[in-house]
Amino acid sequence: MAKICQLHADLHYLLCMKPVDMRKQFRGLQGLISEYYNRYLTQDEAFIFIGKTRTTAKILHRESNGLTLYVRKLSEGRFQIPQLNEDKRTCNLDYKNFVCLVLGEKCVGE
Repeated sequence: MAKICQLHADLHYLLCMKPVDMRKQFRGLQGLISEYYNRYLTQDEAFIFIGKTRTTAKILHRESNGLTLYVRKLSEGRFQIPQLNEDKRTCNLDYKNFVCLVLGEKCVGE
């Protein structure tokens, strides 16, 4: 039997630094990756999108037989945005910083 949640430490986490309309779903977010980054989502990565108000995040992950979309809404506070990569469009996160981000905590090393 397959696992339901497959977000783990071996994935490459990319945070989209452009605020995203949180009404977007699978196709809309996948379209952003294709349009904004000129690439496709692979199985060894997950893209994190944060809304304009920084209270909602969506995580898009390609798994073996489809896409999975996770949604996280903070009841108080805002997501803490880490530093940009050189491309000024993304931020690479290791698993520890990914967990901190999703929990609404400040990322390590800032």
